[in-house]
Amino acid sequence: MQNYLSTIVGQKRAVDALNKFIISGNIPHSLLFTGTRNVGQHFVAKQFLKELLRGKIPDKNFNSQIDKLEEPFIKYILPLFKGKSELSDDLPFVKYNEDEIAIFKSEFEKKINNPFHEVSFESAVSIKISTIREIKKNLNYSYEDLPYRLVLIEDAHLMGDESQNALLKSLEEPPRGVIFILITENQNLLLPTIKSRCWEVPFSPLQDNEVDTILENNFKIDFAVRKKIIPFAEGSIHKIFEILSLDFDKLLETSIDIIRNSMGRKYNVAIKLFASSIEANPKSLFPMVLQLIINWINDVQKLKIGVKDIHCLGHEEAMEKFIKKFSLVRLDEVVCELTSLNKNIDYNINLNLIMLNVIFSLSAIAKR
Repeated sequence: MQNYLSTIVGQKRAVDALNKFIISGNIPHSLLFTGTRNVGQHFVAKQFLKELLRGKIPDKNFNSQIDKLEEPFIKYILPLFKGKSELSDDLPFVKYNEDEIAIFKSEFEKKINNPFHEVSFESAVSIKISTIREIKKNLNYSYEDLPYRLVLIEDAHLMGDESQNALLKSLEEPPRGVIFILITENQNLLLPTIKSRCWEVPFSPLQDNEVDTILENNFKIDFAVRKKIIPFAEGSIHKIFEILSLDFDKLLETSIDIIRNSMGRKYNVAIKLFASSIEANPKSLFPMVLQLIINWINDVQKLKIGVKDIHCLGHEEAMEKFIKKFSLVRLDEVVCELTSLNKNIDYNINLNLIMLNVIFSLSAIAKR
């Protein structure tokens, strides 16, 4: 019979760790899946449970039930929005109206059909304390014919301190066969007491070919679109969704215009272009625009040495003109400067200050 973990695209380090647990027979009762958002953690969790149950229960439909996130196989926990006049003691859905319930059911169904789907609820900023209390009730039920069952907590870092403290007792003394898997992209927001009770399994960004396989198999995205956006995905399916929600071609054109105007010392124009391009979501769009600028310059360097495998397709003519005009410029130095500025975004340095430094770094190309 096929090992269910062998069906996973990428994540060899995580898969090897989980296989070792299974081979040894020492299965941790709490696992912490960390790393880049949406690189397969949810799918891996379900495949891990299938492998644990393979050959151990007579029910031949358990695969389907796990895929559908059905209890008692999986208790699925995720951040939810707050219903009107909802109190902390209310059950998770009791104050939802019909439209809100319909939204939840729709997103839940999408997640069932596609483990890489990004569940999206407006104003869903936390995992409710009432949801954690539901876990404790669920654990009281006994399933003697089920050797393993899973409590899967998505975006675990969105539990507040009260929710995390309520979860602690269950993590310390879960019933036999119950495994907790907490998925997080920001483990620093978890209490030390939570992390100390979990075995960390780190996940890595996906390789471009792995992203391509997942997009083709799970989303049927056209090859031409995949080829265009994958280089900017940073190994994350989540990033792909962000890019697809934008007018990518327009954003690339604007990024190139920022380069042109910066080099032409038209600073006010460059600043306005940059500011307008990130206005909708500065924290998310700023690094994307800066990465587009870096990739365009890297493409110029590739063409300069005869490498045709570039990211910014359709802009080769402009790049060739740039090469003729600035043939002696050391663009690798500019890329290093811009990459360093990109890292500063993570340290909450003022974006306007970084923007000015980007523009001045680009303007210096013409002086080199």
